[in-house]
Amino acid sequence: MKTLIVSGGTGGHIYPGIALAQEIRRKDPSAEILFVGSEEGLEKDLIGREGYPVKLIKARALLRKLSYKAISAPFVSIIGFWQSLRILKEYSPKVVISTGGYASLPVVLSAKLLSIPIFLLEQNTLPGAVNRLCSRLAKKVFLAFPETIKYLEGVVVGNPVRREIVTADRASARKKFNLQENETAVLIMGGSQGARQINETVFAALRNIPARVKILHIVGQRDYKDVKAHNYRAFSYIYNMAEILAAADVVISRAGATAIAEFLVRGLPMILVPFPFAAEDHQRLNARAIADKGGAIVVENAAFTPKKFSELVSAVNLDYDKMKKVNLALAQPQAAERIVEYIYD
Repeated sequence: MKTLIVSGGTGGHIYPGIALAQEIRRKDPSAEILFVGSEEGLEKDLIGREGYPVKLIKARALLRKLSYKAISAPFVSIIGFWQSLRILKEYSPKVVISTGGYASLPVVLSAKLLSIPIFLLEQNTLPGAVNRLCSRLAKKVFLAFPETIKYLEGVVVGNPVRREIVTADRASARKKFNLQENETAVLIMGGSQGARQINETVFAALRNIPARVKILHIVGQRDYKDVKAHNYRAFSYIYNMAEILAAADVVISRAGATAIAEFLVRGLPMILVPFPFAAEDHQRLNARAIADKGGAIVVENAAFTPKKFSELVSAVNLDYDKMKKVNLALAQPQAAERIVEYIYD
């Protein structure tokens, strides 16, 4: 079957699309898959590395603050609509799968015009504006969180996670990162772009971290610097997230929905620092959905100080085993498989 997947902007929208492509190929090795994304996102790099063809269109986020990009966004999207229409006519997919984000709007509108069935994924607890609009045009909407049902009608299946995240071997991963059995590996990350507040806090606190705690810090290319510390390793970016997630014992992160889904399938206890300027504060809702069930601790951005960070990673009273059990119970490792079954049926 010919499938077009529109995934754009950040890794949070792109990686679920890749997970679905993997599952489609596993179910139907002869399937043809084409990705469409934005010229301004990470699509070309991330999707290209996975070996899938990708076509890029003009698309821009509908920003709420007044700026050149905000004013130009509707006009850019109109260009993207005509580009999408041409791509869909040439490729003639049987279905279009949208994983959300600003690149999806012109493609979904084009698919509706051409009467191509649309399947929509919503990763966050609170649906974004584009997905709320596009959901009215979709044949089926798939939700990651049960809390989303009060905002958007759909079926709760979880957020698709790449197969290698689920199956990565912990022993070999810890060996790769030179981690001993008695050491606690704390993974710190801020999303595909990094998180300056988190990064600066970590840099300032390294002297106060116990020797038994090993810090694996995905800094992001913008803020990366080679900091020397005996129990600290910095990475500008990690393409093979499967290994570093398998090696970790606990994670400190922003509260992006796709990252949370990956933490859940690994059973990772979470310390979540929601990005305070996320659209409609959706990251806080994502974080609370896990914390309220006992799988995460939520720390507000302003409260994530060097002292607080040191206290969290040094704490011996955090019940990581309990949090791990909660998160494994919440995990939906079969999300991609369930979505593909719906589409093929």
